[in-house]
Amino acid sequence: MPKLKGPQDVPNESTLLVSKPDPWSGPWGKINPSPQSAQTLRLCKGVSSSAEESFSYPYRNLASWQWRRELQREELKIEAGPDLITIRGKGLIRLVDALDTGALETVREGSSVTASSLENTIMVESLTIEKTK
Repeated sequence: MPKLKGPQDVPNESTLLVSKPDPWSGPWGKINPSPQSAQTLRLCKGVSSSAEESFSYPYRNLASWQWRRELQREELKIEAGPDLITIRGKGLIRLVDALDTGALETVREGSSVTASSLENTIMVESLTIEKTK
């Protein structure tokens, strides 16, 4: 006969909050751990402290990306249809790797995570979208 779970067997909310942070998502956005799993790339720009604007691009519209790192500054440029997307921050190589495998789902501007909180932290300082046509 199977044992019924008692209250001591169920994790409470405080133990769930203290557990390890999810390396695939955070205030900066989300990477799906399964390659070729993302259908679209969603970009979220903070218009103000209380408003956010989202842009969505099907993966088939992503033409190319270029990652550049100089000292402590990183920049990722993505061509998506008629738009040029520029992401500035730190730890952006993880976003490039996720783009290469088709697993990057969401990028959110203005992460409040401190660099010391996680070794592989992604920090998106700014996100700009320019119409090229």
